[in-house]
Amino acid sequence: MVKLRYLLLFIVSVFYSAFADEKRIYYYVAEKHIDNYKTLKVSFDGYLKEFGNYKFQAFNDKAMFERFLSQDNSIVILSSGHYAKIAKRYDLQAKLVAWKKEKNTCTKVLIGKKDQDVKGMIATAYPKEFADHSLSKLVNTKNLNFLKVPKDIDALMSVGFGMSRFAYVSKDSFELLKKINGFLADSLAVYKQSLPYLRMLVASNDKYCSDKELREIFTNMNQTEKGKKILKLFRIDDIAALDRNGLDILKKMKEGINDE
Repeated sequence: MVKLRYLLLFIVSVFYSAFADEKRIYYYVAEKHIDNYKTLKVSFDGYLKEFGNYKFQAFNDKAMFERFLSQDNSIVILSSGHYAKIAKRYDLQAKLVAWKKEKNTCTKVLIGKKDQDVKGMIATAYPKEFADHSLSKLVNTKNLNFLKVPKDIDALMSVGFGMSRFAYVSKDSFELLKKINGFLADSLAVYKQSLPYLRMLVASNDKYCSDKELREIFTNMNQTEKGKKILKLFRIDDIAALDRNGLDILKKMKEGINDE
């Protein structure tokens, strides 16, 4: 019995020594559609090998994602809205922000055929809970029923085919529709538009990971083939340090959360 106890202690000590220096990068962004989480993890783990003992873990459940966070043991990739809500609770500091089409901000828009009341079916690629909460800041959602679709473009096309009355999408997606289907875009109108908000953020606890480490891992992604593949999976062009303007936007977002 004593020998078994020592054997178990030895196994546990070996396990912890093997993983003690491992750093985890956790990902959860509700409004971002990822086609294949397995491909994302394999690609990210392969990329991270060049920087040390890092492992990537993606989540598609918010509660599970937050369960893995603690005061000092995680680097996180998350939406700016989610960050504004939980940063203080988990002692997180936003360091980097995603860029797409030369912008680190984006807006959401409520799109529909012209001249109709805001009620009925609304198509969106966002999870229902997220879409309802986000859209409720713009309109009364009690008269809306949500139709979940795979991507923003599907939401816009569903309005064109009469499957829904409205679509709740990113403004970038509506601009893309204007290029690929101008006839449909001309028949639609923007009913509501959110305030600009920051794109996906990279955050960490200062005691856990230095700014230098984060910059080395994330800000050079577009310089390597492995990094470019990950950026493509995230549907962004680059990740860069937060500038003063970005920090000001984030401060306003936090103040807005506290006022709710």
